[in-house]
Amino acid sequence: MTVTDIAPAAPAKHRAEVATALPPARGQSFLKLVTIELRKSLNTRSGRVLIAAILLLAAAAIAWQGTHLPKQGAGFDGFLGAASTGVMLLLPVIGVMAMTSEWTQRTALTTFTLSPRRIRVQFAKFASAIVLSVVVMTGVVALAFAGTALTGVLADRSMSYADLGGQLAGAYLTVALNVVMAAAFGAVIAQTAVAILVFFIAPTAWSLAGPALFKDNANYLDVFGALGRIAERDLHGMVPETLTAVGVWIVLPTIVGLWASSRREVK
Repeated sequence: MTVTDIAPAAPAKHRAEVATALPPARGQSFLKLVTIELRKSLNTRSGRVLIAAILLLAAAAIAWQGTHLPKQGAGFDGFLGAASTGVMLLLPVIGVMAMTSEWTQRTALTTFTLSPRRIRVQFAKFASAIVLSVVVMTGVVALAFAGTALTGVLADRSMSYADLGGQLAGAYLTVALNVVMAAAFGAVIAQTAVAILVFFIAPTAWSLAGPALFKDNANYLDVFGALGRIAERDLHGMVPETLTAVGVWIVLPTIVGLWASSRREVK
């Protein structure tokens, strides 16, 4: 055996030694993915403008509520309800954009190359949308508390804080469900403008046309009524209707959106 016969084996042996010496590659943790998705939502001009608009609308609604106090008494629930209007209207838009940005901004190839498990990334997007809704809602709740206390001092009136825990639980749960529904529409459609349009028009169209066509049976698909009952912490004996509406408008689009995102062509 000559030296030339054994020479090719040396580079292969060296590569094997280097490979075994390198530490094993670690995948991104789910918490890391959620943090990245939160950064995507907050590091854009549109995201920051929407959040600022929500807080400004909440402050304006609280100011209006404070100057139009009902004679029979006022409480924290009125201020929270007024302040939550902007959250329910605008915050879902961020949920839509979180799901559609990869496809409309053509960053899906980069994202899914770094994190090939698409379903995991989509779950991180849903989680980040929920976290962001909780954070924004906390800011709105703080404004509502401040508005209630300040109005009580300026108007020299005793403000009610009855059932505070139930009110907060209903508000947070309703906002989270609304954002998840918007994110689900974004996952299904993958086009920001179209998804936002469908999210606002489809449930509203049903709430208007459904009762005329199906009478009381329309409650089974009335997601606004279901969210209202959840916010009030009182289902009014309409448990099947509430669960069906949540299932059709929130759970089903979420499942379809996850399936569609996992099979959508990346360009």
